[in-house]
Amino acid sequence: MATYTINYNLKKPAPSEYYNIQDFNNNADTIDAKLKLGDEAKTLADALNTKMTAANKNIENLLKRSLIAVEIWAPPNTQVTLEQGQLSFSGTVSSSMTLLAPVSALGLWEMTYIYAGKTYFRDVWVDRIGYTRAVAAPSLAASPWAFIAKVSEAGLAREAYVLGSTKSVASSLGTYDMQIIGFDHDCLTTPRPGRERAGLTFQMRSSTPANYSIDPDIYFADSWLECNMRTEQLPAILESMPADLQSVIKLVNKYTASVNSMEGLSSSEELFLFSDYELCGHSGLITPYSYSRQYEYYCCGHTPQKNVSYWLRNNTSGPNGLENFLLLDSANKSPKFSRCENKQGLCLGFCV
Repeated sequence: MATYTINYNLKKPAPSEYYNIQDFNNNADTIDAKLKLGDEAKTLADALNTKMTAANKNIENLLKRSLIAVEIWAPPNTQVTLEQGQLSFSGTVSSSMTLLAPVSALGLWEMTYIYAGKTYFRDVWVDRIGYTRAVAAPSLAASPWAFIAKVSEAGLAREAYVLGSTKSVASSLGTYDMQIIGFDHDCLTTPRPGRERAGLTFQMRSSTPANYSIDPDIYFADSWLECNMRTEQLPAILESMPADLQSVIKLVNKYTASVNSMEGLSSSEELFLFSDYELCGHSGLITPYSYSRQYEYYCCGHTPQKNVSYWLRNNTSGPNGLENFLLLDSANKSPKFSRCENKQGLCLGFCV
């Protein structure tokens, strides 16, 4: 009895059978067909291999042409070097405060940058084709206000600076260190798309001598909104500040509690006094204060007490209808009242 091959089922007549030419022809036809399929498969495989080789070359060329770059944000004239093994890039930041550094590999890059004679270091992780942004911020004290505003407006202030760090500011009050007490805390009066809060809030690190009254007139209307401190003294102080700082200070919304109004007062401020709730986390007034939050710096346990007692912007009516405002005593953790014409210190704030 005939048997058949495993792969192509070719007929194998038994030795005892007569030779049949048709069996031979059938096997030959099967072999011919399979050989033709093999040739066609080889041709197709060769074509696919050629196309795959070309595609791989195209991908390789595309990767070579694709931009892998670090967009470095830094003050003008900052000298920047990026290094990864034998690979490196060097450049100087322009007046735009950005530097595009094309790099030829993904992965970890070591960045060294020099600004105003001081050298800084940080690592930059490049994990994608395209742009990777890196902030090369010098210390807050050394940073120009335009650069501070740039990173603040982009929501990168926390990446660039540390809570509690300081920068010196001169004004008609004298020269005082301004300290970061909050990130993304105060609501902008004019928000931008995707940006509703000012990136940075600053407060004087120490208070002034007790030389300032809220208002020399013990009778005035509408408390904080109309007092001499807000309408005359603070604008004059702001005008005395450096022009580069004035240009980046943001208008922010402030809520001022008052016992004369169960809803309190809302106002738009550039240079401002603080409320008791913003600093202490509690209010000495009976009106709502839910529109204010305690600043992060004081949430962390730092004390808002300064070297001299200083005015807060919350007010209340005193004896005989005389206006009284809160002040933060240099020794007492709870705010207390003082008549508006009395002399106290100032501890001002602003947002960038």
